[in-house]
Amino acid sequence: MAFPDHSDLPARTMLTSEGSVSRSTHIVADPQTQRLRTLTPIECERLNGFPDDWTAGMPERLRYFTMGNALVVPLVKAMGKRISALAEDEQRS
Repeated sequence: MAFPDHSDLPARTMLTSEGSVSRSTHIVADPQTQRLRTLTPIECERLNGFPDDWTAGMPERLRYFTMGNALVVPLVKAMGKRISALAEDEQRS
């Protein structure tokens, strides 16, 4: 696992422990200051394909927990469309 996490590569799976600091926590270099920091709740929502502030109103720790182990919505949708297209092609054959 790279340290800090690369912002130009696909992200690793977020875990429910994301709000704490452990060896699985996503640590990134701030693009402006180059200081190391953890992801914000909004960045976690974006990584998982949720709208900004989808978890707003929850305590911050719960916002991180909610994003941990979440399915990446755009990826699941893309896989579903591809499976559906393959099934349709197979039925036509």
